[in-house]
Amino acid sequence: MATEALTSGLQGLSSPGMVAIGAALAMGLSALAGAWSQASVGSSAMGLVSERPEYVGNVLIWMALPEILALLGFVIAFLLIGKV
Repeated sequence: MATEALTSGLQGLSSPGMVAIGAALAMGLSALAGAWSQASVGSSAMGLVSERPEYVGNVLIWMALPEILALLGFVIAFLLIGKV
């Protein structure tokens, strides 16, 4: 009886609307987190480059890392939409 109630409650989670909400949350929250982390890393990185210009290569790597977070959110959203 309990398993029937559980499976009937979970059927609504596989509806296209819920999948779209999950994809939107995956993309939106990862983009917000990436922007927030890039803002803090970017301000620190520019301060470092202004004092020590030889660290430009390292700073570029640290500036690109938060963008990977948004890219992975896009990949997850794309995979979720592909399940519909």
